[in-house]
Amino acid sequence: MSNNSNNKPYPHICKAFGVYETNCYIVQTPRGELVIDPGIGSSEWVLANVKNPLAILITHGHFDHIFDTAKLHENLKSTPIYCPSEDAFMMKSDCFDTGLTPCAPSVEVPCKKGREDFSIDGICFSYLHFPGHTPGCSIVFVWGDSTQNELSNQAQKSTQNNSQNNAQNQNHTTCPKSKNARIYSGDFVFHRSIGRYDFPYSSQSDMADSLRRFRDLDFALDLGLTLDESELEEVGQIEIFPGHGESSILAYEQRNVNLWLERMD
Repeated sequence: MSNNSNNKPYPHICKAFGVYETNCYIVQTPRGELVIDPGIGSSEWVLANVKNPLAILITHGHFDHIFDTAKLHENLKSTPIYCPSEDAFMMKSDCFDTGLTPCAPSVEVPCKKGREDFSIDGICFSYLHFPGHTPGCSIVFVWGDSTQNELSNQAQKSTQNNSQNNAQNQNHTTCPKSKNARIYSGDFVFHRSIGRYDFPYSSQSDMADSLRRFRDLDFALDLGLTLDESELEEVGQIEIFPGHGESSILAYEQRNVNLWLERMD
C-alpha cells in the first residue's frame, strides 16, 4: 500500500463516439494525459483536450475502440500506443473490413492472464488480461497520484525509453499502488452487464474463466496491493468506467459474476 496519504484517483473527461457510443477517456494527470480507446470520430476531440499526451491505451482491438488511433498517431507521433499483444493484429490490419486505417502499436502488452505494470514519468497504470470478448481483452487500472512516492530513476528511465520499443525488449516497472485507483474496463464488464463472447475471435470458455478470475481477484497477488483488513471494503468501491454506458463499482460487478456464469452454462 502506498504511504502517500494524499493519493487520489486522477480525474478524467469522457465522450461517447460513433453509432456504438463507445466511450473515449482522457485521464488528466499532473504530468500529462492518458488517452483510452479513441473510437470512431474521437480524434478531433482528443487533440483539442490534450496538452502533453503520455500514452494511448487500448483495452482491446475491436474497431469501435481503436478507429481513430491512426489519426492520432499522425499528429502525436512520439506518443506510445499500448495494446494487448493478442489483439495487436486487429490494429495492424482491417480484419473486420470496417474501413479502419491500420496502425501498429508501439508497445504490445503481454497477455498471460495476469498483470503488467507500467510507469511513464511517474504515472502508473496496469493491464489485467481477461480474454473472452477478444483474445487480448484487458482492463486498465490507472493508479492514483504517486508523485510523492519514490520511483528509482532507473525504473522511470527504463519504462520511458521502452514505451517506444516493441514489448519483446521491454522491462516493466513496479508501480506504487493505492486503493485510490480507477478501472477502465473496455468491453469486459459494464454496469450490470458483460461483454459479448459470440463474435469472431471471441471465446465463451475464456470468458467464463476470466469472469471467475475477476470475481475472485486477490488484491495482494493480482493487484499488488498490501491492505489492512479495514481497507478491503474501500478497494471494493473502486469505480469501473466501461467502454459503453455508465460507470459501476468493482465489488458490485464482482457479485454479479455468478449470475452471468449461470446463464453461460
